[in-house]
Amino acid sequence: MGETATREDRPLQEISGPARASAAAILGTDFPGMRPRFEVAEGDRVGCGQLLFRDRKHPQIAFVAPISGRVATLQHGPRRTLSLVVIEAGDAGAGAVAPDVPDRGRVRQELLARGFWPAFRSRPFGHMPHPEARPSAIVVNAVRKTPQAPDPAGVLAAQQADFNDGLDCLTQLTDGQVFVCQSPGDPLAAVTGRITCAAFSGTRAAGFAGTQIDHLCPPTPGGEVWTIGYQDVAAIGQLFRTGIYASERVVSVSGRHVGQPRRLRAVLGLRLADVAERDAGVALSGDALTGHPAAYLSRFDDQITQVAQRRAGPGASWLRRLGGRTDALIPNRALDRALAVNIPTVPLLRALASGDAEEAARLGCLALVEEDVAALSRRCTSGADYPRLLRQVLDTLGKDAA
Repeated sequence: MGETATREDRPLQEISGPARASAAAILGTDFPGMRPRFEVAEGDRVGCGQLLFRDRKHPQIAFVAPISGRVATLQHGPRRTLSLVVIEAGDAGAGAVAPDVPDRGRVRQELLARGFWPAFRSRPFGHMPHPEARPSAIVVNAVRKTPQAPDPAGVLAAQQADFNDGLDCLTQLTDGQVFVCQSPGDPLAAVTGRITCAAFSGTRAAGFAGTQIDHLCPPTPGGEVWTIGYQDVAAIGQLFRTGIYASERVVSVSGRHVGQPRRLRAVLGLRLADVAERDAGVALSGDALTGHPAAYLSRFDDQITQVAQRRAGPGASWLRRLGGRTDALIPNRALDRALAVNIPTVPLLRALASGDAEEAARLGCLALVEEDVAALSRRCTSGADYPRLLRQVLDTLGKDAA
């Protein structure tokens, strides 16, 4: 940015914290279709890293507490899928988890049992990987999407050894390459025969894993590629060094009316009200363009953005959305430029809006997840919720492929 950049456009440098959290949550929207088998009850005391529930279909996959405290909410959604788990901060009591250094010869089993498997997402379909799957490649996303997002180079400066150890663990999960995707600059990782650094820049789409996969390692028929965030990789390295489940991540808080834009250390699933400024607008999980109003931070977001108002889209009023109706889809240049990958935008949007899964797949929707189309809902005159529509189509295609 030039000298005329506004305050909210300037990169945030210093890392403060850790932020005081009154509560943290695990959100069902981050794990579509997953049905939990709860191992705790409401009112139980738990420690950070303690088992909360397992994936009912794949019980090897454990979900653990992001903070110590009391289990306040265990809530199912439709068809017994996960809706919400809330832990109110407090003492762990008998649930305190003692450090236990895992066996480096059993990386897969340790990640499944210690709560790190939910950090991975697979393409296509954007779900947690199968416990026994072996991807053709793993993409570590360390590209800075916006000037307000934490700078991966700064975040990793004090965690370089853990990051390299975490990457080494990832090589045990695949026979292919582990790609560290980053903004231009010095390599963030020690490059080896199995670990490669790749620089991405240009539009904000460079920060999407879908863009990176499209350029480096598109999934082959019947195969898949996994993605994971760079801070999760460092946390994996710390786990195998110390036995401690590290739930803190560096996140940013920014917005046009935020008095003190900042970066801070915060627990996964942080309650946004704990760090948002009271009179600075609605708090979004994510950035100003693709974020959504929320009570808790999404598992895969590293930005909290406060805005004066969140509109559904250029041509949609809240009244229309509440009534279940949308306006017409009018093609424009902004829509054509909104998708990162080489997919015809308007035909795809029409296929998603009509629920035509076969046509959406033919057009390339299997290369996408919700974050790739979130900006379309802001730029489209119809006001349609394209992340939700894409998820419905992906779930349909996933069932057909099973």
